Amino acid sequence: MQNIKSSYIALLIVVLAAFNSSCEDALREEPRSFYSSNTFFESIEQANMAVIGVYDLLGTTNLYGQVVSTIFPCDTDISQIRGTGDDGSKRTVGHYTFHPSIAMFERAWRDYYFVIERANYAIDGISKMKMLTNGTEEEKRALEQHIGEAKFLRALVYFDLVRMWGDVPFKTAPTSANEDLNQTRTNRLVIYDQIISDLEYAKAKLPWASEKALDERVSQGAARGYLVRVLMGRAGYSLQLDGNITRPDDYLDYFKRAALEADTIIKSNEHLLNIDYEQVFRNYAQGTIEPMESMFEIAFSPMGINAENGGFISTYIGPKTSAESSYGRANAFINAMWAFYDSYSLDDARRQVAIADYEVKADDTRKYYTKSSDKKKIFPGKWRREWNASAPEYTNDTDVNWVLLRYSDVLLMYAEAINECRNDLPGELAMSDAFEAIRLVRQRVDLDPWDSSTTQNDFRDNIIKERAWELCYEGWRKWDLIRWNIMDEKIQEAAAAAIDVHSKYPYPAAENFVDGKHQLYPIPQREMDVNTGLGQQNPGYGS
Repeated sequence: MQNIKSSYIALLIVVLAAFNSSCEDALREEPRSFYSSNTFFESIEQANMAVIGVYDLLGTTNLYGQVVSTIFPCDTDISQIRGTGDDGSKRTVGHYTFHPSIAMFERAWRDYYFVIERANYAIDGISKMKMLTNGTEEEKRALEQHIGEAKFLRALVYFDLVRMWGDVPFKTAPTSANEDLNQTRTNRLVIYDQIISDLEYAKAKLPWASEKALDERVSQGAARGYLVRVLMGRAGYSLQLDGNITRPDDYLDYFKRAALEADTIIKSNEHLLNIDYEQVFRNYAQGTIEPMESMFEIAFSPMGINAENGGFISTYIGPKTSAESSYGRANAFINAMWAFYDSYSLDDARRQVAIADYEVKADDTRKYYTKSSDKKKIFPGKWRREWNASAPEYTNDTDVNWVLLRYSDVLLMYAEAINECRNDLPGELAMSDAFEAIRLVRQRVDLDPWDSSTTQNDFRDNIIKERAWELCYEGWRKWDLIRWNIMDEKIQEAAAAAIDVHSKYPYPAAENFVDGKHQLYPIPQREMDVNTGLGQQNPGYGS
């Protein structure tokens, strides 16, 4: 796999140690590497190293290596963490029995802010380079591209933070030694403005996928696509500190901007759907980079005895696979829901890709399940250990990338945004564009398009279902339900559907989820204890 991981990350970590958590005067020490933080940014290579250091942290176990990709998206109406007990970590988080002292929240929060600190350091350092002003046009473009990458990554992380925690500490400059570390919380709409600004810069400075190397670094299409996603999030509902779930009065303006941005991507002809839905996910398993549909991925590549650059994709969220099989072990900690499996049309080829109704035995054979034979054992199928290109080298870690944006997602967001502002469409957009986007998504799996007379409300309801069928187990269902303000409704619908499958179908979320509380995670208690500027806790978690 062509990968952004590099052997000089270790050097970068030494250089960046100056801005991590050790800012106390008593701990000041002269760096022992070839570079100091004051003189590091002198060449394009050094600027590149700083940006790769930002990418590198996204793949930690606490972020997209495991927690943010597989655990945080559960439980919803389409999936849940396997098991009904409270294990103090994954089941506690998935089943909505969590509290502010859960270590998983603390570690994810910490690593997110490490990413932001590295991004701020890179942006600040590169922006001050003399070469950015006095260099050749080629050098200037290279440095601006690096700034654009760092701003994209900062925007990605802040978008995660405001979706998960609401109003959070916000800073766009690297931490200094004498800075007051008691950061207050900033209104999420202010943070959204910066996220949008960062992505606007990134899209203007980054090359399209066809103009760059075949790797996992962000392209202009990805920056534009993520801007669409952020604008959709900005237009959506969120839980406020006063306990109310609201969306901004000007939400339609953001739907209009999202529609126009998606329209630009579509008309660029830089991105297209892979003709084979299953092949999209086989490509991830086999390390094939295919940027026409897969617009942005988090890179993994196990290296060294501890596989510290690997992820848990296909071992944590795929069908259960015996450790004695030739494919290697997959623990399958995530279960799919039978009712969701049944919601697919029998003609929809996506169902057998998205959901695996079997487990793999020691002799590589499959044991299949039905609703009558076992009410729990079906699994997300997009991340199968069987599909991995290489023989198992590590028990848990693989080099399977995690997808954050596909072109089909852009098409569906485009259709949704047009429908939401169908009575006041911007530019030359028309409802026919929305129906065409839906047609493309469904045509790939030989399904009929939607009736062009579909009303706005029916179109909206269909989008809710189509996004689940197309994008399930890619980490977005939970956040979609929250921005639509139907999380509680869908959990209760799933509970009723589960009982129809079996009277004792285990689905803890139905009893535990509290509307007006669990749309946000609690600020980690350790942060509340050490940072007196944070103020009140999120609704429902105490003072």
